[in-house]
Amino acid sequence: MDGQADSGKLKTPSIRGGVVRFIGASLVVLGAGHALYGQSCAMCYTTVAGGGKSVIHALQGGVIVLLIPPVLLFSGLTILLFRWRTSASNRAWLQD
Repeated sequence: MDGQADSGKLKTPSIRGGVVRFIGASLVVLGAGHALYGQSCAMCYTTVAGGGKSVIHALQGGVIVLLIPPVLLFSGLTILLFRWRTSASNRAWLQD
């Protein structure tokens, strides 16, 4: 875009930019934490609190089990897209 020839190499983001993005995302997550506690259902809380430790433990286990499929899907998609991007850039570099 600036009149210079493209070398064909991938442009990697600077470390400083990544650190700034990470710090910004961390601040957003920490700042939004107080609003997350207001999302619980009063009836669910009463049922779990009245059930004792076994019900609380079962509910926590259920949350973990329900968390596994989205994490695996997101991780697989991220790996797939990264490999696709890398292979596409390698093919473009070989054609030049």
